Amino acid sequence: MMNSLATKEIFKIVAPSLLAILLFIFTIFGIALPAYQKNLLHQKQLMLIELVHIAFSTLENYDDQVKKGKISLAKAQDLAKEQIRKLHYGPDHKDYYWINDLQPRMIMHPYRPDLEQQDLSSFSDASGKHLFTEFVQVVQRDGGGFVPYMWQLNDDQQHIVSKLSYVKLFQPWGWVIGTGVYLDDVHSEIAKITKKLLYISLAILLSIAGLSFFIISQQVKNLRRRQIAEAEVERYRQNLEKLVVERTEELQLAQSKINIINSFLPICSHCKKIRDDRGYWNQIESYIRDHFEAEFSHGICPACAKEFYPDLDLSKKGVVS
Repeated sequence: MMNSLATKEIFKIVAPSLLAILLFIFTIFGIALPAYQKNLLHQKQLMLIELVHIAFSTLENYDDQVKKGKISLAKAQDLAKEQIRKLHYGPDHKDYYWINDLQPRMIMHPYRPDLEQQDLSSFSDASGKHLFTEFVQVVQRDGGGFVPYMWQLNDDQQHIVSKLSYVKLFQPWGWVIGTGVYLDDVHSEIAKITKKLLYISLAILLSIAGLSFFIISQQVKNLRRRQIAEAEVERYRQNLEKLVVERTEELQLAQSKINIINSFLPICSHCKKIRDDRGYWNQIESYIRDHFEAEFSHGICPACAKEFYPDLDLSKKGVVS
């Protein structure tokens, strides 16, 4: 009984706590973290668009000088690609731009000069994707866009990772300029956030678990106290019922004796014996002792003493009771 009651009481406390924990985990890892990951990738995409626009303005500046006759097209293109070659950004200043044309042929790449002036139409990444051909297709279709592929990590040709790049067509020269972000960096940043959230979640869960354990232990103690108190009350109730029954029986017995006294008793007119309910004649002393739990002390009244003991000196104190 107590175990069943304790289980119900504990469940009332544990169930809301477990539900809160599950909702917390689902909210963090099912909603907040995926939303953060999506938002982070979106922010990276916006950053790539802005970075390409910065380099794009360099091309526009040199093209404007060509149109004004200040510089030749060949000279402008050489100056533009060398200026863009030197553009780097990122934590280690290793993130870069590259330029290819619509053939596609590599115009400029700071970490792969071996590809410059090479036909890239058959060039593919580790997954078999003809990425430069896809760059051309994207800019011819939309003017610019994002392309995921596999590429070396900055200047390390042995380290191939996932990359997402934004490419944009500079129509006057037929150049495709692009830059990208390594998805491993995005995943690493998300992993750091996830790790922090795990630590925070663990701390919260431990706090909830500790608080729940404390509440449960207090509840169990209170439940035990209540059970002990109820057992005491039940014992007192049973003792009271037993006492009431005993007193009732005593009262009934007393009432029956009173009824006997109030009723007619057969008594011998000569010897004064009383007949009981079984038909036996008993001395009046025995009958009263058996039925009324009374004891007798014998004496002699003055009249009997005078009749049966005429020689007895009645003047002595204590002779007659």
